[in-house]
Amino acid sequence: MSVSGYEATTLDVLVDTRAKTVENLLQATTPVRGELEAVVRDVATRLDVPIAALTLVRDDAVLVAAATGISGWVADSGGVPSSWSVCPRVTNPDRPLLVDDLHSEEWGVFPGSSIFGSVRAYAGVPLRVDGSVVGTLCAMAPAPSAFDNGTVALLEERRARAVKLLTR
Repeated sequence: MSVSGYEATTLDVLVDTRAKTVENLLQATTPVRGELEAVVRDVATRLDVPIAALTLVRDDAVLVAAATGISGWVADSGGVPSSWSVCPRVTNPDRPLLVDDLHSEEWGVFPGSSIFGSVRAYAGVPLRVDGSVVGTLCAMAPAPSAFDNGTVALLEERRARAVKLLTR
């Protein structure tokens, strides 16, 4: 399994398999968007958090394929620059991630409070499709340290349904 989304060809050239898979998935989400939104609503309800999302991660942007609780310019644009998102920190190492306090993390030139506002905690698990890590299933909470290993277990359980919908 490719951790970074790249694989070597017979010519030893790196080919970005994740980018192509994400492009295909973005088109494929339209007919199942309602069902994907049901998955993220279920995650938000079970975790009792205001925000849950299924994202598709490109090098330049994190695209919101389905979400609950996201509003404003993020909802209007359908995503954020990848440098402003936590999701690439899940997809690139291909492992679950818990961030206790987004405001205390380094986010380039911007303080966490200006990027994340009232959102303080993050939990996400990677989504794998066709051998590539293509995005995340994640949840966000207003209180720091809101998540634990039980959160990861729930996200991993719901991830199976999300991936099944994405690959229909």
